[in-house]
Amino acid sequence: MREYEILYIVRADLDDDKVQDIIKRVNTLIEKSSGSVDRTNIWGKRKLAYEVKHQKEGSYVLQDFQIGPDRIPELEAALKITEEVLRHLIVRKPERPTPTPVVPPPAEVVPEPVVLEPVAVETTGAASRLDGADGKEA
Repeated sequence: MREYEILYIVRADLDDDKVQDIIKRVNTLIEKSSGSVDRTNIWGKRKLAYEVKHQKEGSYVLQDFQIGPDRIPELEAALKITEEVLRHLIVRKPERPTPTPVVPPPAEVVPEPVVLEPVAVETTGAASRLDGADGKEA
């Protein structure tokens, strides 16, 4: 079962009792499809961005639920034929990351000090080449 959320808009000309009945009907649709409703959030009446089925306002309802992914098409089909629901949108919620166990860092390894031996550098040849005194005539 996966987690989903649905936002649907109910006709604004219905009173609060009718909106509650629509919410119960949607909950029943989800439960008949072997799902479970986690949370219901009623946003209330809001103005629509454009007219939908000759309605300028609608009551918004947001619900979180769990259901099998193969049951989503039949839930959408049932919502499409429900006259009180103007629009709906079902979105799959991102899966929660499983916490990975914290592994302590490995014990600190102290490297042995590295002893650098001095290297002899020839300085006379390099200086004489820079001065142009390398024995060649110009």
